[in-house]
Amino acid sequence: MIKKGLMAKRILGSMLFLLLGIVSFTFLSGLKVEAADPVHTVSSQETVESIATIYDISTEQLMDMNGLPDGKLYIGQKLTIQTAYTPSNYQWSERGKQIANYAKSFTGFKKTAGEETPIEGFDSSGLIHWVLSRQKVPIDRLSVEGYYKQGMDTNTPKAGDVIFFLEKGSSKVVTAGIYLGGNQFVNSGYGAETVQVRSTIEKYFAQYQAEYKTYTPKGEHVVQNNETLKSISDNYGVSMDTIKKRNALPTDSLMQGQYLQIYSSPLYPFYENQEASYDKAYDVIKYAYTLRGFTYVFGEYDPMIGMDCSGFIYWAMKEQGISLKRGSAADYYSLLPKLRDPKAGDLVFFSDADLSQEITHVGIYLGDGRFIHTTRNTGVHISDLTSSYFNKKFESFGQVQINNMD
Repeated sequence: MIKKGLMAKRILGSMLFLLLGIVSFTFLSGLKVEAADPVHTVSSQETVESIATIYDISTEQLMDMNGLPDGKLYIGQKLTIQTAYTPSNYQWSERGKQIANYAKSFTGFKKTAGEETPIEGFDSSGLIHWVLSRQKVPIDRLSVEGYYKQGMDTNTPKAGDVIFFLEKGSSKVVTAGIYLGGNQFVNSGYGAETVQVRSTIEKYFAQYQAEYKTYTPKGEHVVQNNETLKSISDNYGVSMDTIKKRNALPTDSLMQGQYLQIYSSPLYPFYENQEASYDKAYDVIKYAYTLRGFTYVFGEYDPMIGMDCSGFIYWAMKEQGISLKRGSAADYYSLLPKLRDPKAGDLVFFSDADLSQEITHVGIYLGDGRFIHTTRNTGVHISDLTSSYFNKKFESFGQVQINNMD
């Protein structure tokens, strides 16, 4: 999180002249003449630290202004350099700008069908997956059609949203990209061999219907280091008790990285208006939502260490006062009656259909075909049962009966 407060303004006692067509900046006490932010193209052997030193800014500034999730850089990556920088509160409007800037940093990288990394290249959906997942937005690797089915519709698109182009009068998705604002978006698709910044008013794109989805949570707060429930309550003007209730927090203690629903409507309301499977099902789901993005670690069940799929089930229920044995996905499958019509809070099981058909995965059913679970590459996130991957491996739903799981 960018620390609150205003960064001290630098005062230069003389004017600096940059000749030969380079834009000139003049700094006087209390006065700033602004010019377009320069762009730095990453070359071999450069690091975040070395680039920050060149421009006399902090590594934190450089990473925040470009949405860099870590210190990993790629040759050819284009980084915006804001020499006049004012910290701001960590809000989702700023988060969206980070997502957009990170996407834009891959301009010029090659387009490669079926790929999703800077090294191998990107197709349109691969670019979306790389950018959002590296920005810690929990998301599966899907096709553009799959991403269109997920996410939340928005009529007020902002930087960091995903823009989809559909054939007019149908729901067929042609391509998609990361929206930058001002009709611009980053795309690895039609008419170019590389990732490009494109415009919705270009002749090709203008023939399609543009729709926008947000994967940047609205009305949610990501807990930062040293934050407390009280400090978050004070920041948003929402009582501690209300925040605890909306997130089914068992105590006042928070974990760095937790997603907290601040306002009354959750971003992913799949469980709302669904019949609950058992008394505390809604609370289990609400608390599970706060763990989105926490990492996968085989055999573990503590979010601060990591959790595997059954460890995630165990932790979410344990924190809601539900006593159950720590078991595997197969163990939970063996304990629960199977059913065709699940309710919110029931479990959903998957098997390895290509091998022994052993139960290998489990999640919590939310309703509307969605479930929350954790996987090795993405961590805790929400997925769709109709996706080809999970549809193929789906085994059954298990009716949660608390006494049977003790």
